[in-house]
Amino acid sequence: MKCRAVAVVAVLTFVPLVGWANPPDYLAATREPPDDASELASPLEEIIARPQGWQLGKGMIEPFFRDLIFSLEPRSFYRHLDDGEGLHEAFATGGSMSFTTGWWRDILQMGVTGYTTQPIATHDAGDTNLLRPNGDGLSVLGQAWARLKTAPATATLFRQEMELPFINGDDTRMIPNTFEAYRLDVVPSDVFRFGFAYVTREKTKTSAEFRPMSEVAGVPGTDRGTSVIGFVLGSEKNTYIGAINELTWDLFNVVYVEGGRTWQLQDDFQLRGAFQIVDERSVGEDLLGHFATQLYGASLSASYRSAILSFSFTGVGDGSKILRPFGGTPSFTSLMTSKFDAAGEDTFCVGLSYDFARVGLTGLKAFTNYAHGELPAGQHEDEIDVTADYRVADGPLKNIWLRLRYAHNAPSNQAASNDFQIILNYAFAF
Repeated sequence: MKCRAVAVVAVLTFVPLVGWANPPDYLAATREPPDDASELASPLEEIIARPQGWQLGKGMIEPFFRDLIFSLEPRSFYRHLDDGEGLHEAFATGGSMSFTTGWWRDILQMGVTGYTTQPIATHDAGDTNLLRPNGDGLSVLGQAWARLKTAPATATLFRQEMELPFINGDDTRMIPNTFEAYRLDVVPSDVFRFGFAYVTREKTKTSAEFRPMSEVAGVPGTDRGTSVIGFVLGSEKNTYIGAINELTWDLFNVVYVEGGRTWQLQDDFQLRGAFQIVDERSVGEDLLGHFATQLYGASLSASYRSAILSFSFTGVGDGSKILRPFGGTPSFTSLMTSKFDAAGEDTFCVGLSYDFARVGLTGLKAFTNYAHGELPAGQHEDEIDVTADYRVADGPLKNIWLRLRYAHNAPSNQAASNDFQIILNYAFAF
C-alpha cells in the first residue's frame, strides 16, 4: 500500500452535514445510536448540538439581547481501566457553562464556554484522562468566539470547537479539545460548500493551556500553526464527496477524502456505503522526522426497523502509523481502546446498534463493535466494545443521559486491557 501522491484538493465542513459512514469512536462517544443508516455520523460532519434555552426580554427589539442563551451541561464520569501497567481509576464531576448572544443586525454573534473537571475519588488517575496527569482538577475558558456573517460567508474567530477529521474535540472524557482558530465558511448552494481556516493553538482534554499546534504534535519550543482548506459536494439524500487538507507547517500534511451514497430500498430498509482515503506525510523542515503513509477504508451499513448492521475495513500503509495529535481519528474502524491505525495494519470491523423503543423500552439504545486487526510479523489485535444508553425523554428529568461503556482489547504481543465507564450527562438552559 504505497501511494506516492494524493492531490491536495480538499474539504472543510464548517457547516452541518449528515454523513454516510460507520462513525469512529470519537463521534460515537458523544452521540446515541441512530434509528436508521441515513442518520449515521460522518467524519466530515461538524454539528454542535446545544439546547434551546431561556430568552431574555422577548419584548426587546434587538435580537442580540432578545435571543441570549445561558446553558449548563453537567457531566459526571467514572472510569475503571485495567491494563498492562495496572489499575487506573477515577470518578470526576464537572461539565460546561455556555453563554451565547443572538445576532446583532444579523451580522455579529458572540459566545463563551467554560469547562471544569474536579476529582471525587481517584486511584492512579493519570491514565484515565479525566483529570490532570497528577490527578488534580482543572477549569478553563475553552471557548471565546465572535462570528461575523454576510451571505453566503460566515467567519468564526478565536477560541472555538471544531469537528473535522483529525482536528476535533474528541469529547470522550470530561472536557473536549478546543482550538484558537480563524476560519471562513462559504455555502453558495445546498449541494456545495467550502471553507478555509488557520488553527494556531489547541487546548487538549487534560490541560488548561492553549499551546501551539506544533507543540501539541510533539515538537517542544516551536510555534507552527495548521492551515486547512476543503469542500463538500453533493446531497445527503443521494451521493456526496468531500475532501480536506490540513497542513501543519514544517511538520506534516494530511489529506482526507470521503465519499458515499445511500439507497432507500424499502420503507424500512436503507443501505449506505462509504469510502475514505488518508494521505499523511512530513513536509518542510521535517521536524517530526521524514515519513509518508496512507490509509484506505470502506464501510457498508444496512438498517431495518431501528437496527443497524455495519461492516468496515481499513488498511494502513507500511511507511508509518497514522499520526493524530489533534483529536480523534476518522478511521471507520476506530474503537474505544485501539484506533487500528498502526503501520501495515489491516482491520475488519462489524457493528450492530438497536433502538429498544420499538419493543416498548423508550429511551434505551445500545450498540456493539468487534474489530480484528492483522499486523506485520504475524501480530494481531482484537477488540470488542459494548455501549448502552438511557435518556429520559420527558418530565422534570428530561435530557438526563446515562451511558455505560465497556471495552476489551487483546493484542497478541502485550497484556489485554479492560475499560469500564459510567457517564452521566445532563443539559438544561436558563
